[in-house]
Amino acid sequence: MTRHPFDQLAKQLLEQLLTPCGQVEISKEVPGEPRFIDLYFSPEANVTPNQATLGILAAMVQSPGLFEPFRNPPTLEEIESCLLKRLWLVSDLRRRQALSATNAPVLWIIAPTLSQNSLTRLGAVKKENWLEGVYELAPAFQTVVIVVHQLPKTPETLWLRLLGKGSVQQQAVAEVIALPEGDTRRTEALRLLSVWKIIVEANPELPEGEEVTMPLPQAFLEWEQQVEERGKKEGKKEGRKAEAQSLVWRLISRRFGDIPSSIQTQIEELEIEETEALAEALLDFTSIADLQRWLQQNEGGTEE
Repeated sequence: MTRHPFDQLAKQLLEQLLTPCGQVEISKEVPGEPRFIDLYFSPEANVTPNQATLGILAAMVQSPGLFEPFRNPPTLEEIESCLLKRLWLVSDLRRRQALSATNAPVLWIIAPTLSQNSLTRLGAVKKENWLEGVYELAPAFQTVVIVVHQLPKTPETLWLRLLGKGSVQQQAVAEVIALPEGDTRRTEALRLLSVWKIIVEANPELPEGEEVTMPLPQAFLEWEQQVEERGKKEGKKEGRKAEAQSLVWRLISRRFGDIPSSIQTQIEELEIEETEALAEALLDFTSIADLQRWLQQNEGGTEE
């Protein structure tokens, strides 16, 4: 389980898109093992994923699944680790319930690129009746590898291409910006991309930093413009604080659920700069204790 900014972006983007279709668990612990699944999805009964909204993801969430997105091309050892996580999970599920090929979870490995040599060594073949760039391993593994840079540049692959690199991601960002302004997917994607950019630029020592600053300026400016426009209606200061608080509440809700009213009051009393700083800090918090500690340390206001 990593805490790199890209991991947060990938998990939160997939969570945002998949939650209407079922239950999403981020960093699900593998039973009996010190391993974590990046994102685990369980479909809701009687819910049909909207292909127009989700694109290829709609077909990916027809059954339970493990989602393992990678920022860089995964090594064979990293792919083996993903396979082990699935095997441990399936073994645990079989002890507790009947599993068949139709209800066993599928492992989805999302890689920005992957060499033909790696695909050959994995025994991966193009998945029948699927788009280019989608490969499957031997049926017994129930594992699919998606090579993002090979996906066709169509609306149905947009959300996966957003997790790509370089020009592939850059074009996907442009396509997100081109979505209608009233599209909630556009708003949420721009918000996540902008937060990612803020965190990466604040931590230049991160290995992903140099390339991330290139494809995202337009998305960041677009998001800032939305904040400013809202500020004109509510008053610039109030609008900026409302936007920051909205982001804070969303992050807290996803990580911790309900929080004590005393903590809510402390957050509401924060100044604008403090609220924005908290939104950034929340990406690294793993418990409510981290949040309480941060509030105590910043009780006197942020330092200039």
